[in-house]
Amino acid sequence: MPERSSEVLPELYPELAAPGGLREALAREAVRRGHCAEPLDPVEGYDPAVAACCARGKARFAVYATNADEREFRIEISTNSGWPWGAFGSTGDLAVVDAILHAWREGASIDQLRHEWTLLAASPLKAAPPGMVVSTAWRLTLERSPMIRLGDAELAEALHAQPALRVFFPFPSHGEFSLLSSTADPFYEEVPRAVPSGDGLWNVVLVRSLWSPHIPSRVLGSRLGAREAAALIAANIPAGSGPAIEGGWPQPPAIMTPVLGDVDG
Repeated sequence: MPERSSEVLPELYPELAAPGGLREALAREAVRRGHCAEPLDPVEGYDPAVAACCARGKARFAVYATNADEREFRIEISTNSGWPWGAFGSTGDLAVVDAILHAWREGASIDQLRHEWTLLAASPLKAAPPGMVVSTAWRLTLERSPMIRLGDAELAEALHAQPALRVFFPFPSHGEFSLLSSTADPFYEEVPRAVPSGDGLWNVVLVRSLWSPHIPSRVLGSRLGAREAAALIAANIPAGSGPAIEGGWPQPPAIMTPVLGDVDG
């Protein structure tokens, strides 16, 4: 598996620029705080400079410093059964990471950790700091994290390469890839979506919704490559759309009425 997010950004993570990267930085922090400095292991698929993990039986504690936009140590803790959906958190303070890691190594349960540190949540998106849900979703999508709904990797990268599309919430489902204007249910979709047309190609479709019943569904482009599809979607963002709001769409939908020329989405 190729390494991901391998570049240490000294302006954001100065302590990781030293030899040993994140693993040694956490060991130094543990010594400073009088905690166990047992070395952590690398994370498969990531440069050891920016990711580290350790195991406690079947449970696993992993830390990532892969955010290139702002300082963030992302924490993922699995349960004692190995179930990956345990606790997730995000902090810019390495001392906080060490404190949580120390408590976990001492045998604290997921419930105890989440009670002690409110930054820990049941999902990575719920753990994202305010204002970072969309960027977190994109980062996890591009990193191919098993903790998030994933779509086609080539299309995801092509969509993210369009700056105008990064402000929308990535939402792949059933092979299709939508870019939403809200991050939770009720979801609001106003941007055309990519629908697979076979052989790795895509149709770009504007989908009629409860919020815009006056706009019929229609195909804007057929059998396009990932980059072509992404460019066409970016060129057809409705005026005034985005960025996505965090949470459900606050406005009630309009009443759906029949529209001439409506086609299946």
